[in-house]
Amino acid sequence: MDVKVPEEVVGQIKQEIMFGRLRPRERLVEDELATKFGANRHQIRAAFTELERIGLVTRRPNKGVIVRDFSVEEVEQFFEVGALLQAEAVKRIPLPLEPVTLRILEGIHRSYCAAIDRVDLEQVSADTIEFHRVIYGASNNKCLSDLIEQIWTMTLAIRCYAMAIPELLDRARQEHSQILEALRKGNRRELLRLCVDHSWPALEAYKRLHGGWASKSMANQSAMPEEATGLKRRKAK
Repeated sequence: MDVKVPEEVVGQIKQEIMFGRLRPRERLVEDELATKFGANRHQIRAAFTELERIGLVTRRPNKGVIVRDFSVEEVEQFFEVGALLQAEAVKRIPLPLEPVTLRILEGIHRSYCAAIDRVDLEQVSADTIEFHRVIYGASNNKCLSDLIEQIWTMTLAIRCYAMAIPELLDRARQEHSQILEALRKGNRRELLRLCVDHSWPALEAYKRLHGGWASKSMANQSAMPEEATGLKRRKAK
């Protein structure tokens, strides 16, 4: 009989990875995690399978399961492709957004703001993921929204780093409010700008932490549609 993967075990290990408590290339030890999370080894192994499926861990010969590490090129490509997919999703959202979905987003945003005020970064992360999942789900294209979620999941550690920087977190809160206003008013052009530009500060902050990356990323972005990069605005700064 297949072992059911308890969502709470997967979620707990995911949080450890997202907030850097389990670092890239770090080996995951079954017994240690089982003790820490009150799970048995079968549940931990099943959780590893799910985490591998969503791209957060990988299996290496003679090393077992380790936290997945991405190259500079892979990270930049994830963000570039994510921007393109998000732009396409926004183009497909019926505007103004229908009231039921708008109320759901407003509720998530209230929870998000309250979590920021009490410095509960794990809840901030959960609300951020759900906020964007609902928005891109409104595109009514499951394949598109699933691809966006997959890229978000693989880049969670980078996005979560920005949540620990007060000015970036404050900016994200303001942008979430502006996204809601664009959805209410049916302003697709503003919604497109906000949703695409929203991801770049986290990547730039992460790059600064690591001493800056090659300017190749800017060259790559220049080949992308301007609506999917915000390149013109960043060059003007």
